[in-house]
Amino acid sequence: MGSERLLNTKRNIVTGFSVRIIDLLFPFVINTVVIKTLGVEYIGLNSLFASVLQVLSLAELGVGSAMVFSMYEPIANGNSEKVCSLLKMYRSIYLVIGLVILTAGLICLPFLPGLISGEVPDGINVYILFIISLSNTSVSYFLFSYRTALLQASQRLDIKDIITIVTNFLLNISKIVILLVYKNYYAFCIAVPVFAVINNIIVYLVTKRKYPEYRCSGSVPKEERKQILDRVKGLFINRFCNVICNSFDSIVISGFLGLEILGKYDNYFHVMNAILTLAGILIASAIPGIGNSIVKETKEKNHRDFMTLQFGYSWLIGWAAVCLLCLYQPFIELWVGQKMLMEMPIPVLFCIYMYMVKASEVFMAYRQATGIWAKDKVRPVLEAAVNLALNIFLVKTIGVAGVMLSTIFTLGLIHVIWGSYYLYKEYFTEFSHVKYLMRQLLYLVVTAGIAALTWFICDSFTPQSGVQAIVIRGVICIILPNILFTMAYFKLPEFRDSIGLAKGLLIRRR
Repeated sequence: MGSERLLNTKRNIVTGFSVRIIDLLFPFVINTVVIKTLGVEYIGLNSLFASVLQVLSLAELGVGSAMVFSMYEPIANGNSEKVCSLLKMYRSIYLVIGLVILTAGLICLPFLPGLISGEVPDGINVYILFIISLSNTSVSYFLFSYRTALLQASQRLDIKDIITIVTNFLLNISKIVILLVYKNYYAFCIAVPVFAVINNIIVYLVTKRKYPEYRCSGSVPKEERKQILDRVKGLFINRFCNVICNSFDSIVISGFLGLEILGKYDNYFHVMNAILTLAGILIASAIPGIGNSIVKETKEKNHRDFMTLQFGYSWLIGWAAVCLLCLYQPFIELWVGQKMLMEMPIPVLFCIYMYMVKASEVFMAYRQATGIWAKDKVRPVLEAAVNLALNIFLVKTIGVAGVMLSTIFTLGLIHVIWGSYYLYKEYFTEFSHVKYLMRQLLYLVVTAGIAALTWFICDSFTPQSGVQAIVIRGVICIILPNILFTMAYFKLPEFRDSIGLAKGLLIRRR
């Protein structure tokens, strides 16, 4: 990476971790307070609404990334006029998206009770709560969220993250106070769209001051507009499967098993998602740099960077999976109590689920940066259809485990293998996709072996619950897996390249 790209990536990583840590620590506290003051059913209700609204937000999928991709080159080359016209187009599209989401949400209102198996908590009107959540989802599209594209394309996600840190901190403090003092779930929910408005206003003021040359003006040429919309369509279809796989899991569990089971599932999902989010910061922070590198560097250089990032990321998520496997049950029991524990196969499936989700993130980042989404339209549709069909079939036979197995199956066989194929077919044409898959298989096998050995040691020789179990197992998970990973990988060329990349990120250049 160039020195400027490396500097921006480092800044993005630091602020990205800061905002994610706040985003992840507070929900643990808030979920605990919700369970203690209101009940686990409210956690399930939150999860259900979030999943439904994520499906409604399909209208947006593809627009943000496609517009940011279109801005990489004009911002890198100082073409302010083109950036202004793209920004105006982005704003217009977002206004339409906001109206689509709002309308679709209102149409869904009569069907809400059918998505909930069993009783709703006493005194709760699901229609009012859903409208509050819907307003939070749509409000940003009507305001200034489109201006975050300037920060992303300029490789300054750190500015966006600083704004998020401040507003999310105040939001979470407000939510805790509302729960403890008033125990009012409606006020708890209303706080979210209020702070979304505040966040949007701050983003507008900051970007207006930092980038006064960029304003909504001019028009995008018809041919270029068509190219952008084609990218949007392609990315929409690609991301559609991700929403189906993630959101429909919660909807299916709620519809067939009820809010209480969904609440327990959501506790496990939240822990896993905390790790997913922290690991994802590295890729999210690197995407603007990847986009810049795609424009300026050779394919040979980009492929070597790609393999290095994939190696380092596979090590990281492999280590995270080992830690999760060994610490899941003691942590859940310590956090929300023994009654919230699920059978051991569920934590094991969560670990596999997490690894499979993250295994695709590096090649998906390069697909996003190269803008080849339109070439891959059949795969995501098939993945979504298979996942949803298996979800409904298996939840009836083996419950929550069936929902997770269906997602793991489609992620591994369709998303990872088929999805990475298009990157090699359309961009890394001179390199072998089969060799890439063999390398990923090696990482998977090594991770599985290390996970099994570490879990056996923790399960056989350490306490099963309590703070002592977490501390002892945590120390083992920090030391043993990384020694074993080093022994397994030290002869690989990616190992040496990743050491150089890590030094570049950690050592400040003068």
